Amino acid sequence: MFSTCILYPRQLAFPTAEGYGKYATGGRGGKVYEVTNLNSSGSGSFGAAISASGPRIVVFKVSGEIKGNFTISNDDITIAGQTAPGGGITIRGSLSIGADNVIIRYIRVRNDPSVNPDRDALSGRSHKNIIIDHVSVSWGTDEVFSLYHNDSTTVQWCIISEACPKDGSDSHRFGGIWGNNYGTWHHNLIVHNDSRNPRWASGCGYNDFRNNVLYNWGYQSIYGAEAKQPNDPEHTFSTINMIANYFKPGPASTAIYIAEPSARSLDDKGSWYVSDNYFYGHDDITADNWKGVKGSNYIKLDAPWDAMPINQQTAEEAYELVLDKAGCTIPKRDKVDEDIIDDVKKGIAKYGNNGIIDSPSDVGGWPELESGTPYTDNDHDGIADDWEDEHGLDSNDPLDRNEIGAGGYTNLEVFLCHLAGEDEYLRCN
Repeated sequence: MFSTCILYPRQLAFPTAEGYGKYATGGRGGKVYEVTNLNSSGSGSFGAAISASGPRIVVFKVSGEIKGNFTISNDDITIAGQTAPGGGITIRGSLSIGADNVIIRYIRVRNDPSVNPDRDALSGRSHKNIIIDHVSVSWGTDEVFSLYHNDSTTVQWCIISEACPKDGSDSHRFGGIWGNNYGTWHHNLIVHNDSRNPRWASGCGYNDFRNNVLYNWGYQSIYGAEAKQPNDPEHTFSTINMIANYFKPGPASTAIYIAEPSARSLDDKGSWYVSDNYFYGHDDITADNWKGVKGSNYIKLDAPWDAMPINQQTAEEAYELVLDKAGCTIPKRDKVDEDIIDDVKKGIAKYGNNGIIDSPSDVGGWPELESGTPYTDNDHDGIADDWEDEHGLDSNDPLDRNEIGAGGYTNLEVFLCHLAGEDEYLRCN
């Protein structure tokens, strides 16, 4: 497949990747692992695919729930959830990132509190070059989604929702601990968590948080960002941009503020820049965001730190885009996400105690996912045969998947971009 497109000095993970994780290569140029069943381990399983070594791209020939707690322990992986047929893929358990150079797109991770009473649904710490895109995460019992003390990361277009209590207690219900040195967080929806929406980690470095939507937090919205992680010489500062986010209190929200910075001592204050955020129903905070920053445990920045730019909108514009596009939207949203989006739009909370839940059963549990029919792929190179035929490839030659195609991506990556609706970004002029 010949292309006359311009090749850029650094290839993006995929055309719509933004921020500090956008240069992750994942499994580019590596093997293809097909998930052909819903088993947690063994041949054709998700567990086998993520535990393999070497560059690899994981594609799905099935849809449905995969039960288990999984750890990505080897570098260089792309999880391409957009390849799943039917209703897509849900991990019923947890997924931990224990590797560098990771791309995860279009899956759901919904913890099972009856099995994991003290566990994050999605987590990762002390790694680098990670981008998580269009992932729906819920029902964590430690936090829903914690990603901190990593380097060069992006979390974009995700839904983080409905934290559950820890160890069967009536407390915790936390959204997540976030904060990676050179971390980008944009166009995410954080909803129905009592606290940590997110909690910025101590000594979390440079973080850029913009165009996110927060709805119906409980007694705490955003806090943290102490300068130092105790007894850790590698994490000695926190600098936070919070720009053009949309805050919408809901029925459970008692904390009517943007953030409450934390510090353990006078020399432990992180640096914050807070601007252009919209606070629904509170024009005074929208007009002067610092009226929505509680306490004095911070160093106020007069200008943002010079973060890598993204395709930014106003907070109000981002609100509409996030509700339309965030989460695992390919192949389709499940009922959990549909209900959440409906709550945010209407300013309501259908389930639990004003939206703060005790168990997945409060919201109807795990939706049944349509089975669907996978695309035909005769040579098992991850690319549909009809797409190969249309683009001049050989559906009997698995090696052509790694030849360079449009936009400097491998042919397999071009196909994955096609499934993610990114064709327009790959057209040559």
